Amino acid sequence: MGRGRNGQGATPFPPGAGRVGQDGCLVSHDGGAIIAIMLMRIALGIAVFAALAAPTSVLFPKRSYCKNRRSDTPLFRFERNGRAGFIDAEGKVIIPPQFDVGWFAEEDFVEGLSPARSGHNWGFIDIKGNWVVEAKYKRVEQFADGLAFVTGHLVGNDFPEAYIDKSGATMIDFPKGVSEAYPFSEGMAAVMPSVAAVMPSEGLGTFGYIDRTGRLIIPYQFAAAGPFREGLAAVVFDGRCYFEGRNGWPRRLAVGIADDRPHSGEIQDILIEPLETRLQRLRASITERCGEGFIDKTGRAVFRFQGVRDFSEGLAAVEDQGKWGFIGHDGAFRVRPEFEDAGPFCNGLARASVDGKWGYIDSAGQWRIRPQFKEADDFSDGLARTDSGYIDKSGTRVVSTKGTAFVQGLAHIKLGTNRYGYIDHTGRIVFRYRAQPGEPLMTY
Repeated sequence: MGRGRNGQGATPFPPGAGRVGQDGCLVSHDGGAIIAIMLMRIALGIAVFAALAAPTSVLFPKRSYCKNRRSDTPLFRFERNGRAGFIDAEGKVIIPPQFDVGWFAEEDFVEGLSPARSGHNWGFIDIKGNWVVEAKYKRVEQFADGLAFVTGHLVGNDFPEAYIDKSGATMIDFPKGVSEAYPFSEGMAAVMPSVAAVMPSEGLGTFGYIDRTGRLIIPYQFAAAGPFREGLAAVVFDGRCYFEGRNGWPRRLAVGIADDRPHSGEIQDILIEPLETRLQRLRASITERCGEGFIDKTGRAVFRFQGVRDFSEGLAAVEDQGKWGFIGHDGAFRVRPEFEDAGPFCNGLARASVDGKWGYIDSAGQWRIRPQFKEADDFSDGLARTDSGYIDKSGTRVVSTKGTAFVQGLAHIKLGTNRYGYIDHTGRIVFRYRAQPGEPLMTY
């Protein structure tokens, strides 16, 4: 069963150290973990399918809400008595709390529609709270480029999956599901086929790209694949190699090397050796780092580096000989590689670190905010989260409260046990609410 990466359209290998998490926590992000745990998903998936003779319930820890940075609508989710609703930027209730609370705080408006839950089913609502796409799916992702990835309920041994349009019509169908599927961007989406759909020799464990008709345009071949941004996509090339871990994460193995011994072509061969034993053996034997780079929409590799990030505002962060800098669309350095790590350009500035401290540079590579923070996030709505609070583009701290990124004028904050609220750019609390203490229950 696949699902997109939190609907944000993020690359599978975003910046590592210093990232303030989307739930407001200061965390590290290493999307390469997706690849590292793929073997576990394969083994777990087979076991789950074998055991699913009756519905199974899974309890998930409750996650604090964080508004999607792609959101184009100033409506903000809140909870009351176990139901979810939406307020506007002034704190006025626009959609009364009437929907079941999501398992992972998925509710948010992107491209005019928001996922909403009714019992064990998901669908989409409009800005008035009316159902636009019937609640009948086990899981849904937010819309991107007019399409949303959805997962149906179990049919036989498969969870059927698809991309649907805003009317709910199925545009691309995966009857046997997929291992991973990411949001569409610039007319293409990265997908990884499911165990049930292909044999290992046909792309198992690697990504390819489909177009809006579902046709495979770029064959399955990448260990990780990001969205197309400004005509190019950041990818990790597959092979007998590893991903370099970031911010304390261990090395990650490319899934293409999962089974390094001759086998009969049966997927059960992957399970002959205990998974952890196999991973330990492979980690010891693999000494080459996976290549990373950018491809165009034909799948041609146009630039290769040690590490890459998505293009943003005409520039992309890349790693060369252990240091990070920024290139333009021609692959030439615009900012020479001299940083320990770097994030994307947002609102005209990019975060970069030297000597373990984060600051912000402009597109010429000049420091606009000197390195001083232990943790720092990208700018959003003209403000950036740091370990000392929110700062503006001059580096001045304007709000000392810690919370999520500002999107459409507000940031979500935690006020106490099960108590939350929203603040504006001055730090004023515009809305308070109390969430249910219990975790939502997901039933398969």
